[in-house]
Amino acid sequence: MNPRHPMPEPAVIRRRSSEDGSAYLVAILALVVLTVVGLSLALITQTEMQMGNNERLIERAFYTADSGIAFATAETLVTRRPAWSEIKTLDDPPGTGLIRFEHHVDISPFYPIASSPCNLCDINNAGEYGSKTYHRTNHAVVSISVRRVPGSTTPLSERGVAAMVEFQPWELPPEAVLAIQDADQLAKIQKAF
Repeated sequence: MNPRHPMPEPAVIRRRSSEDGSAYLVAILALVVLTVVGLSLALITQTEMQMGNNERLIERAFYTADSGIAFATAETLVTRRPAWSEIKTLDDPPGTGLIRFEHHVDISPFYPIASSPCNLCDINNAGEYGSKTYHRTNHAVVSISVRRVPGSTTPLSERGVAAMVEFQPWELPPEAVLAIQDADQLAKIQKAF
């Protein structure tokens, strides 16, 4: 053995040759781990997007049902008689997406629950209005909104809102008790409360 150039021992040579390609295996293992993490993040992101879309559909149906209550209240105040109606189509505004949706809003009648004297009733019941009797009247009303693709019967989302609305001073007209006589409308109100 030459002291200037010592020869490595055979065990050292064998050890080095057994480590050849280990960096390649580590790199492949790291790529597999990163691929699994990336795929799981993509799946989580897709699920979150679907949940956000479903939440948006439900919120739109809720706000449509809530606007049905406001619509019925305004109509009742203007016409001075309890109103119920059915709004068949409220289309989404243009430019909100590739698919157009419609809302079907069904508003129950204003069902009188309680009628009692109010602060303004004494004033309105006296004088020239004495022939009319005014009260503070609480009404129950239900609005149900169904969102779907036009022409389809399958709902994408459905939401109902039940509310108590008080009018005062309010003359309780005879039409107000029509809701009591309509079994379907009364069942709808009772189901909501």
